[in-house]
Amino acid sequence: MNCPRWIRPLGDLVLGTHPAHRLRIIRSLTAAYVYIVCMVLLLRGVSLGLVSPPVAHGLIGYMAVGVVTFYALLRSGCTRRAREPGLALEQSFFAISAITVAYVIAGPVRGAVLLLLALVLVFGMFTLTPRQTLLVGAVAISALGAAMAVMSWRDPHEFPPQVQGIQFALAFSVLPTLSLVAHQVSQLRMRLLKQREALHEALARVQELATRDALTGLINRRHMQELLDQEMKRQERSGAAFCVALIDLDHFKQINDTHGHHVGDEVLCGFTQAALEVLRNADIMARWGGEEFLVLFPETRAEQALNGLERLRERLRGAPVSESVAQLSVTFSAGVAEHEHGQTLRQTLERADRALYEAKAGGRNRALLAAAAAPATAR
Repeated sequence: MNCPRWIRPLGDLVLGTHPAHRLRIIRSLTAAYVYIVCMVLLLRGVSLGLVSPPVAHGLIGYMAVGVVTFYALLRSGCTRRAREPGLALEQSFFAISAITVAYVIAGPVRGAVLLLLALVLVFGMFTLTPRQTLLVGAVAISALGAAMAVMSWRDPHEFPPQVQGIQFALAFSVLPTLSLVAHQVSQLRMRLLKQREALHEALARVQELATRDALTGLINRRHMQELLDQEMKRQERSGAAFCVALIDLDHFKQINDTHGHHVGDEVLCGFTQAALEVLRNADIMARWGGEEFLVLFPETRAEQALNGLERLRERLRGAPVSESVAQLSVTFSAGVAEHEHGQTLRQTLERADRALYEAKAGGRNRALLAAAAAPATAR
């Protein structure tokens, strides 16, 4: 059955749109429903002569102000940065104070009011921390015991000490037990939350390992391939050009043979750091394999990409790239290709690879622009 169109906007108006925030408000409004029922019962008690009108009206006003205040605080969002955004502990203490007063004024039906204290603990097990559930249980017992003792002393006819003692003994046997159960449920809830957070962190770590090169921290070849596919689709929609550059570190094998693979790893990381400092934020570099890197230049023409690589060459000129061998520097050769409409990504990468080969054959330490793709011939 489809709901009327006005239901969802009304729900957003009353509850907000943030999922976690909506849940806090729903819990508060659920408690408000209990308060409203209690207000109605108090008015009924007044009509039957069981409750003093001034006291009943005062308690009704107290509960109404509390309900409106908590809703306003939660709906306004001003509690979102609080340690406990749902104000669960504050609402529990407020409920205990209202229930204690209701017990005093409820007359012959005050025994039923004690059920509401149990309801506070049930609500708390889903919102409070384990320590807070024990605190709320202790406050509830203390408030109830103090009210019974004071009223037995002031009005022993209305509050017979023997009867109050029996009721307190019953409450003292039930409420602490329920408080311990709420404490255990709260502990379980907190444990599940921590496990969920750990699972999210593990999944994020797995995702990181699946898309990043462990040595340089750059995205890996597989993830770059996905980004290149996305860039091609974006170009098909917008028509904006993009370029790719294949970069190969010059004489890297000689560095490994002379200084060892540890120094070679330092050179790869040093080159990566230098490149990230020079390239634009929009440019994306990946480790393509071994000492080879690929740079994606979104919304960039070939000449602009070449200028970016020239800035990188200048940045590397004589700059140290290894902590172990301070005097060691590195150069690179590169081939740049601008992707052309009608070409496949593989064809563009092959053009960049041919330009890289020409740069290496021409003496290295240079970046060359790939020749334009040959036009398709009619058959």
